[in-house]
Order: sequence, then C-alpha cells, then structure tokens
Amino acid sequence: MKNLNLLLISLFVFLLMACNNQKNNEKISKAIWKGLPSQLLTDKEINDEINAKIVKLKKWLKENNLAGMLFTQVRNVNWITAGKANTQIVLNKDVGAASLLIMENGNKYLIANGSEAPRLLNEGLKGLGYELKFYPWYETNPIKDVRGKLIAEIAGNRKIGSDIPYPNTILMDEKFQPLRYELTPTEIKRYRWLSEQTTEAVAEVCKSLMPGMDEYEIEAMTAAEIRSRGIMPTVLLIGVDQRIYGYRHALPYGAKLKKYAMINVVAEKWGMPVAVTRFVHFGPLPADLQNKIEKTAIVHAHYEEATKPGVSCASIFEEMKKWYEEVGFKDEWKKHHQGGAIGYNDREYIIYPDIKEVVHENQAFAWNPTITGAKVEETILVHKDSVEVLTKAKDWPMINVELNGKVYPQPDILIRDPKTGEIVSQPIKKVKL
Repeated sequence: MKNLNLLLISLFVFLLMACNNQKNNEKISKAIWKGLPSQLLTDKEINDEINAKIVKLKKWLKENNLAGMLFTQVRNVNWITAGKANTQIVLNKDVGAASLLIMENGNKYLIANGSEAPRLLNEGLKGLGYELKFYPWYETNPIKDVRGKLIAEIAGNRKIGSDIPYPNTILMDEKFQPLRYELTPTEIKRYRWLSEQTTEAVAEVCKSLMPGMDEYEIEAMTAAEIRSRGIMPTVLLIGVDQRIYGYRHALPYGAKLKKYAMINVVAEKWGMPVAVTRFVHFGPLPADLQNKIEKTAIVHAHYEEATKPGVSCASIFEEMKKWYEEVGFKDEWKKHHQGGAIGYNDREYIIYPDIKEVVHENQAFAWNPTITGAKVEETILVHKDSVEVLTKAKDWPMINVELNGKVYPQPDILIRDPKTGEIVSQPIKKVKL
C-alpha cells in the first residue's frame, strides 16, 4: 500500500510538471510567434489590385516609349504582385534573386534561375499568369551574362525599362518610382494593419524595459517582438540616457539603461515599411526634457497640418524653419533630416531645399522632427481633407497640440516607476497655439 501511494504521488507530480511545462512552452511559443495572418486580402482583392497596377503601368510605358518594364528591386516586385511574391534572399539587399518583366501587351515573364523559379511559380506567382524564362545560375557573371539574350528574345529591338542596371534594358528607376506614391485601397488596408502591429510591438518593448538592461538586450527584445508578428525590422536605433542626447542615430553600443530609453524602428511587410519612434523614462521627466518633447510635438503637428494634396514639398521645407524658430530651437532642424515620403521605401524621398516633389492624395509620409534629446516620428497617410496617423498609439500618454482650431495628438514620453516598473498615470497634455 505504501509503495502504491508513493507511485500515485510520483505520477501526480509528473503530470503536474508536464502540465506546467506545456503551459511554459505555450507561453514561450506565443512570445516567439503570435500567429498573425501572412496575408490580409482575398484572392479577388489581390487580383483587382494587381490588374489596376498593370493598367497604370501600361499607361506609363506608353508615355515613356517603352515596350516593357523589368522589376528586380524587391520593393517593386512586392508592389506589382500586391505583396504575394518575395525575391529577397539576402535580407540587407534590395536587389532580388529573380526579375519580373511586364510587357505593354500584358504578357508577364519570370526571369529566374533554378534556385528561385520553382518556389516562385508554385507559391508567390501561382495563378498570376507568369511565363518562366530560365537561365543557369553559372551563366550570369562578369564574363558571360545570358539574361540580356533572354530580354532580346522577348522584346526584340524594342526598349525595356528596368529598376536596376540590367543587360539590354534602360535604367528607369527614378522615373518609375512615383507610380508607387499613391496607395490603393487594398494597399492602405495592409498598411494600416502593419502600422498598428509595429506600433504595438514598440510599445510592448517600452513597457517591458527595466533599468540595468543594456542596448543590445533592448535591440534583441525589439527585433523579437517585431518578428513575432511576421514583420521584418529594417532599422533598429536603440539609445539610452546620454547617448540619446549625443547621437541622432543611436545604434546600440552596449550602454546600460538608467532612466531614459529610445526605441526607433522601421519595419516592413509586403515590401511596405513603417517608421515609428517611442521613448520611456523611469521617474519624473526633467523640466528641460518635458519642454523639448512638447516643442518637438508642436513641430510634428505643423508637419501634419501642412501635408496636404498638391502642396509643394519645397514649401514645407521652408515653412519648417519657421516652426523650429517659433518653439525656441531655431537651428535644431540642421542637425538631422526631417523625413519625407514613405510607402515602398524607408523614405521614398527626404525633403530638401527646392525639392520638386508635391504631396499626393493617398500618399504616406514619415516626418521625424528632433530637438536634441527628443523626437517625434510617426507614419501618416494623406487623405483629400485630412491626415490619418497610421502609427497612432494606444494606451499611451499624449500631447494634444491645437493648431488653427484642430487638435493633432502627438506621442509623449512614457513614464514608469524606477523601482516597480509600473506605468505612471499621465494626464493628456494640451498645447494651444
């Protein structure tokens, strides 16, 4: 009887441990992978988006006297396939491992070697009507490159544009780029989801930090939180304390967090990057820092107000100088670029004096004004009569800036208790100009 009782107790302990291990494994698994959708759209939505882009592309081809356009940049492959096809094998390179050629008559070709062709035809390009033009991997080198012959077989003597230097093509990257600026309704649907998830990921990290962590650990936490959502970080600027004041681009260098931390990311999915920055401070904000974040918020609110369809980006640049001067930091704009258009590149362009670009309806922007030690960076979408903040913070302290009777909410610095880590309640700050 005694042995039986011991056996039952042992079995109970084993089952309890197994149950706890299963719960721990589930918790770890959820932290590593959140199981979010890899694609948001229906097949019809995807096909409609692609067809609309091909119509747009055909018009552009005619205007530029081209018979076709070759896409090898990863962002353009994502653009023309509505985020279905991924050719990015080397994650820090924008030149993909295969190319897509779209002709003026609607014919579509995949130009690829044996490493890429089966995967793309069976998965990303399946059902999209692409014909394979195959080349051996060993016949694309400085001595011999057969890809030019493939282009000639398709196009003959007609001109083919390309987004990278490529045999038998004309480089048209800069001329093509504006076709990406105005986002379609389904692109906006993806972009909203991506912006929300990226913003939540950054907020989660800010709420999990504790004094004593170093910048490399914070970088790893940030990357893991973003990747757990199926999103790829392309910029990870992690700075703490005095490094935030010393460096506008604070790449992690190992400093240990005492009171103040910055998480600045660009992250992308479907070829569409989102930019967002958040700060957390342990203990009350020093008056100087509170002043700087409020003044930076005012400048960002001015950017939101000024970014309207048809407005010259050069005029925004000139107005920006006045905004900094009005808040008492006249020359701070000279210390870091101010951001610009976003959408299919970390910045489609950055504003500068006499830039020729104008703001388009349904175009995305990421402005990033800074005053030493403080920064506001959001991704916004321009509508006909308003601006939508795609990276709008949830459960986050805000600074409501009122300009010309309209309120523009801006992210404040999150304050946490230095001993317990608890979030300190912060009333919404209001600034009226």
